[in-house]
Amino acid sequence: MKSKVGIAELKAHLSEYVRAAQKGKEVIIKDRETEVAKIVPIRERKLAFRVIPASRPSKGIDDMAGFRPTGVTPEEIERIFAETRADRIDEWLNSDKSTSTRR
Repeated sequence: MKSKVGIAELKAHLSEYVRAAQKGKEVIIKDRETEVAKIVPIRERKLAFRVIPASRPSKGIDDMAGFRPTGVTPEEIERIFAETRADRIDEWLNSDKSTSTRR
């Protein structure tokens, strides 16, 4: 793979050049014979969160002592799930506001 590449070649094989940059290679982009840009790897990638692997399998979670949610009834959980699953677009389409904006 070339370290200096024209725009047409870059367009034709962009994913390959991006993968090369991920592996640490720098790619210089040329417009005709003039160098105009560079694809470089990101030196430091920071995750937005830290992944903590599970210390126990979830299969036996019901058997764990002291692991019972309190203060939430099964009806409340069902209501929360129903609200989460509700299709907001249908709700908007059936509202009075949507009919007033139609012509």
